[in-house]
Amino acid sequence: MSFTSSTTASSPKRRRRSLHPPPPLNNAPPYVTMPLSSEQLPDDLVIEILSKLPVKSLLRFMSVCKSWNSLILSSNFVKKHLHHSSSDSTLRYHRLLGRNIPGTVPGLQFSQSLLSLIDNPLQSPFDSLLSAELRSEPMVVGSCNGLICWLNFDDYPSHYAYYLNPMTRLEFKSPCISHPWGRKRWLTRFGFGYDHISDSYKTVGIYYDRRVENIEEKTFVLVYTLGSPSNSWRKMQTFPFVPFLGQPCPSGYSDWCGKLVSNTLNWLCGRPDEKGYLVVVSIDLGKETCVDILLPIVDKYELIRGPRLWVLGGCLCFSYDFDGTHFVMWKMKEYGVTESWTILLNISYLDVGFDDHFGYFPKPFIMLDTGEVLLQIKDDGVFILYNPRHKSFKYLKFQNEKIWFEGITYIESLVSPIWPLVN
Repeated sequence: MSFTSSTTASSPKRRRRSLHPPPPLNNAPPYVTMPLSSEQLPDDLVIEILSKLPVKSLLRFMSVCKSWNSLILSSNFVKKHLHHSSSDSTLRYHRLLGRNIPGTVPGLQFSQSLLSLIDNPLQSPFDSLLSAELRSEPMVVGSCNGLICWLNFDDYPSHYAYYLNPMTRLEFKSPCISHPWGRKRWLTRFGFGYDHISDSYKTVGIYYDRRVENIEEKTFVLVYTLGSPSNSWRKMQTFPFVPFLGQPCPSGYSDWCGKLVSNTLNWLCGRPDEKGYLVVVSIDLGKETCVDILLPIVDKYELIRGPRLWVLGGCLCFSYDFDGTHFVMWKMKEYGVTESWTILLNISYLDVGFDDHFGYFPKPFIMLDTGEVLLQIKDDGVFILYNPRHKSFKYLKFQNEKIWFEGITYIESLVSPIWPLVN
C-alpha cells in the first residue's frame, strides 16, 4: 500500500425516544434567594459566572426567573458556555461515548467526566442519568459541540440521520435518505460537524457503488444542514474518490467517519483507477468542495495495516499498525501542509503489554494539555495514559459493563439540535 498521490484541487417528523427523565427543575438552591440584578452584580459578571457552570445546574437555574431562562436559552450564551466547556483543561465537561453491545437493549451511554475517570478509574464509568435507549442498533457518526449524530441502518433502503443533545434531551430527525442503488450494493461513509462560516451543523454522506462502471459516477456526496429552511439533502459536486474499504471494527463505526478539523471533514480515500494509493480527502463545510491531501511518506509501507484518521489537540492525525509490533501515529501540525506531518507516537506493543489488537487498537481519544494521550488498548475497557515525551504510561481500567466505547469524546453543552435558537 502506498500513501502518495497527486494533489487536486416543511416541519420535520420527530419521534420520542426513551430517555431517563431530566433533573427536576427545582427551586433555586438555598444560597440563591433572588435573581441577581444589575443593582447587585453587573449583568456581564452574572453572565460570566453562569457560563462557567455545568449544564445540569443551568437546567435548574432556568426556573429561577424568566430573564435567566431567556438568557440561558439565547444563542450568544450557548456559544459562550460552549467555549468555556470546550477550553476547560481539567476535562470536567468531557465524557466518553459508548453504545450497548448487540443482543442487549439498543442505546447510547455517556461516561462520567474524564476528570473524574482519570482521577478514579475504578468507579463505575457511565452516568446512568445520561443513557439513551433507542429502537435499533445505532451507527454513531460523530459528536460535535454536545450533539450526537447517528444512523439506524435498520431503516434501509431508506434511512435517516438522528441528532441528540443528551444533557437537554432535545432530539431531531433528518428527512429520509432514499438510496437509488438498493440495500447491499454500496458503501457509505458519513461525517458530522459544525460549519463556522454559516454557523450551522452539517452531515455529509459519501456513497460508493463498485458496480457502477463510470468512474465519475461511482461515488456521490449528499449534504444535510441541520435546521435549513429546505430541510433536504443536497447533492455535492463530483467526488472522484473511493472511501477506504478497511474492515471497520464492529464496536466503532465512528472510527471510519469524517474527522472535523479546520472547518473540514476528512476521510481516508483512494482513486478508482489507482488501487492501493491512499490520500486524505477533505470536504470544506463552508464551500462544500473537496480536495485531497498527501499522507506522510512511510518506509516499508507493505508492513502497514489498519490506517485510520483521528483528531488530537485540534490537529489531524494518521495512525497505523506497523508489522504487528508497533502503533505509529503522525500529526499534521499545520492543517493542509503536507510538510508539517511529524511522528507523534511510536508505541511498542510489547512495552505496554498489548498483543491482541487485530488492527482495531490502540484507539486514541484525547490529548491532555500535558501532552499525554488517552488510548484504549483493549475492548474490555483497558486504557493507558501515554506520555510521548518520556515514553511512559499508566494503566486505567474502566469497567465497561458490556458497553463498547466509540473512538470519540463527547462534551456537554446547551447546543440544540432544533434550529434556529433564540438570538
